[in-house]
Amino acid sequence: MVEVLVTVVLVSVGLLGIAGLQLTSVQNTNSAAQRFEATLLAEDILERMRANRSQAMVGRYDIAIGAGVNSVGIAQDDLTEWRASLAQLPGGDGGVGFDGNEVTITVQWTDASDDNPEDVTAMQFQLQTEL
Repeated sequence: MVEVLVTVVLVSVGLLGIAGLQLTSVQNTNSAAQRFEATLLAEDILERMRANRSQAMVGRYDIAIGAGVNSVGIAQDDLTEWRASLAQLPGGDGGVGFDGNEVTITVQWTDASDDNPEDVTAMQFQLQTEL
């Protein structure tokens, strides 16, 4: 009888460990999906700027994180659509900065733990390249 009880306890501990591993795996998968989405969104605005290079080079795509879109023409349309796309990420926001020929695209979002919603991590992805 004691042997059966010990076996049940050991199996229970093993099953709890597997359940914890599964939860961690799901959380990491969600976090990776958000990082992937942030990368795609940064590349999206970069390609829009490359398609409208003349306007990008004069600073029409320059926008600070949290600032409103204050541009004209195609650049305004591109930035408005990009900002709307950032809403796919929880707390998503982004900005574009220029330093001469070099552009820095920043995407920010919050990554919340599924088991503890108060455990929020601020995430950021930056893409730097020449235009």
